[in-house]
Amino acid sequence: MRRVSGWTLLAGLAGTLGVAGMSAFTPPRPQPPRPASFLYVWAGDADTASSDFLAVIDVRRESATYAQVISTVPVGAKGTGPHHTEHQVERDGILFANGFGAGRTFRFDVNQAASPRLLGSFTTAGDYSFPHSFVQLANGHLLSTFQGHGTTNTPPGGLVELDRQGRLVRATSARATGFDTLDMRPYSLAVLPAIDRVVSTSTDMLADHGAHLQIWRLSDLALLHTIPLPKTSGGDGHQHEGAPTGKYSEQHHLFPGEPRTLADGKTVLLATFTCGFYRVSAIDSPQPTIDFVKAFGGLDCAVPVLVGNRWVQTIPDERAVVSLDVSDAMHPRELSRVTFDSTFKPHWMAYDAPSGRLIVNDGESQLQLVTMNVGTGALAIDSAFRDRGATLPGVRFDRATWPHGATGPAKAHGSVFSRGR
Repeated sequence: MRRVSGWTLLAGLAGTLGVAGMSAFTPPRPQPPRPASFLYVWAGDADTASSDFLAVIDVRRESATYAQVISTVPVGAKGTGPHHTEHQVERDGILFANGFGAGRTFRFDVNQAASPRLLGSFTTAGDYSFPHSFVQLANGHLLSTFQGHGTTNTPPGGLVELDRQGRLVRATSARATGFDTLDMRPYSLAVLPAIDRVVSTSTDMLADHGAHLQIWRLSDLALLHTIPLPKTSGGDGHQHEGAPTGKYSEQHHLFPGEPRTLADGKTVLLATFTCGFYRVSAIDSPQPTIDFVKAFGGLDCAVPVLVGNRWVQTIPDERAVVSLDVSDAMHPRELSRVTFDSTFKPHWMAYDAPSGRLIVNDGESQLQLVTMNVGTGALAIDSAFRDRGATLPGVRFDRATWPHGATGPAKAHGSVFSRGR
């Protein structure tokens, strides 16, 4: 017997009962997600004399405290080197924030969105140490990259599954036969559940090592492939102006960063810190393919955002953020760009889908808010997002006082939107 849905049954009743009965019933329309209300910014005390902290910025456009830091949560630890947070706040309202310099990750409860609280921290997972990036899995756990093992952060690192308390569930080493272990420093990752794969990049946070990506089977974390990114040469991109003694000239394959999965669920794009742009395809085949697509300008291209077929990229040396149409991934087309003043080199980004807003920061003292029209890719700087009394857009962290005290300037890194009220 075919199962009849509740709405089918109601429709039948409406036909039987007529207008006086059920015809006036209208099913409720799903409510669209609301724009973010707050922004969490993971920050380190600039002179490391005071505690690092999570700052909360009001991003409600109608609010009297728009663009102001309304609360802070000191973690009780100095000089941890605040680095990445998760790229979004998950449903359970627990946010992981990585103090990479200390190899310590802090957990925050952000369910009371304007007033987060510290839940605690962890360092190692089994023998793996110095965690870097986190992606939530379908079971609610986190899959994370750990750069090394042991208290001295010795390579190779590995891929580690954690529960939401930061406890080890399972792990696999990034060690690969035929490759120097110095290069096996998992940096970031993309999870592709549709094809049972994970793609991770290898870039050492502290030294000039890294030009590989690794492909793993998601179901058992088996390491399947370790592949060097194709080297580039004259004519593939551009000369890296200002690079030390030409060290990275035309070498756009070095230091792969953040991979992102296209809407097909089986293709990955990634940018390198030497500003190469690559496509990874045939990921679940015996011979995955990595193709060089193009080079962005300068050095140190950092965190991207992918929204549908819009790739948004930070280009620090051009002091710009650009949007690309990557519907034809091998032939991306620039749609729009915003250029900041000479004091701002964009590094980190995170996206709020309901409002089309991007938070952009320089990993130092400034944050800017950028809006994006997903349909056209058009970008614009939000001129209203500014410190009180300031003449230029942006919120600065080189200030004297904070809600937790007069601890002086801070450096802002991982930032993430929250829709909590």
